[in-house]
Amino acid sequence: MILKKSLLLLSSATFLATTAMAAPTKHLVIAPQCLLNASQVTFTPLASRQGYKLASVNAADIEKLAETKHHTSPTCGGFNDVTRAFYSKRNRSKDPQAFLSSYLEQPAQPATLTNHATYNIQFEKETQALLKTITPQNMWDNLTTLTSFKDRYAGSSNGVKAANWIKTKIETIAKETGHNDVKVYFVNTGGYQQPSVVAKLGNSNEPGIVIGGHMDTLSSTFSKKPGADDDGSGTVTVMETARTILASGMKFQKPIYFIWYSAEELGLIGSQYVVADFQDKKIPVEAAIQLDMTGYAYQNEKTIWLMTDFVSKDVTSFLEKLITTYVKQPYKFSRCSYA
Repeated sequence: MILKKSLLLLSSATFLATTAMAAPTKHLVIAPQCLLNASQVTFTPLASRQGYKLASVNAADIEKLAETKHHTSPTCGGFNDVTRAFYSKRNRSKDPQAFLSSYLEQPAQPATLTNHATYNIQFEKETQALLKTITPQNMWDNLTTLTSFKDRYAGSSNGVKAANWIKTKIETIAKETGHNDVKVYFVNTGGYQQPSVVAKLGNSNEPGIVIGGHMDTLSSTFSKKPGADDDGSGTVTVMETARTILASGMKFQKPIYFIWYSAEELGLIGSQYVVADFQDKKIPVEAAIQLDMTGYAYQNEKTIWLMTDFVSKDVTSFLEKLITTYVKQPYKFSRCSYA
């Protein structure tokens, strides 16, 4: 497992829909009040709690929120487009206040999670051997290709081309490493051109491990958006993790899912459709890790940042152990402020 600079963990549990939905003209978002104000979008508040609002916005305002998020984070936080979740069959009450409260009800997290451990270090010898096969040049070359696109916007043909390139790349690696137990497929993102890419390693139906990052960027309508760090760096980290594991010849008891999500910038849309696809297919997940901006190092500061909100304490605690044992770099905790 490759851990460099910053990590964002996502819990596998969610209340997302399993039914298909056409792109709406109105979107429901959960966002901090400060983000809504800073973006200067016209919104209709439906519920409010703890500085967050469930609000209705026009489809055109999603891009404004996405742009503003990059200028205000981390002081303000991001937003989640919950249109699909709110109107799904799983949300039976359709009560805005109850929906927002359910979303925000996260258990308080301690400043450190070291003493909260379920997973333990195993196979240290094998892992150390794997680490020696990681090739930074592969990551650099892949990132060079990704940033050659004007953007990887989920609503553009460039976003589709990037998804196709990643899919082909992983399929080629699987073929070259002699794997017949790798399945690479698209998960469509309702309302957007770019699909998410899922690569499953192994034929087991046991609860799997998800290693993912989002591949999309903002639109290049006003300026080029190569997205080298956000989240090109996380994308190539997942790719090199996949290559390293596939080339190792190791067999695993549980399946591993490498996922490149679409439309993260537009309110975490792609991951919602991936979760819905997993739910439809009754695919169980034990743990998930999200790698975001893994190349970021302000003034070459080497701290790895672990998020403490909307995550699994068990998995985060295990990551502390992994960093201490293998990466041997400092780590600290922060809050994402949205799931």
